[in-house]
Amino acid sequence: MKNILVFFVVIFCWACDGSTPVNEPEKKITPEIMEDIFYDLFVMKSVQNSKNLNEEFKSYFGTQYIYEKYGIDSLQLIQNQMYYVQKPKLMKKIFQNLEIQYQKIQDSLDTLIKNEYQIK
Repeated sequence: MKNILVFFVVIFCWACDGSTPVNEPEKKITPEIMEDIFYDLFVMKSVQNSKNLNEEFKSYFGTQYIYEKYGIDSLQLIQNQMYYVQKPKLMKKIFQNLEIQYQKIQDSLDTLIKNEYQIK
């Protein structure tokens, strides 16, 4: 999971050479909401890549869910992603917050697994 996060940070920072500045989108998504969107996208991608995913539920883990949940469309998401890519410091902060969230999840899972082994 951490490798995916590092990969996206590198890609976003690499794409920020400043040669093609992007104007602020008309319907700007706040950094907090973008963080939530990225979180949901990463979790959905992880679930999609899971070998234990029942095929009948696979359709629930697509981008359409993101559009409906946050009341956005694909164009708005792309425009905002392009805008935030031009702001590497802001993107770094978003991904640092995501890394903290993932660490909390990992800690929770480790605790659950530890407790399960203690019960047996």
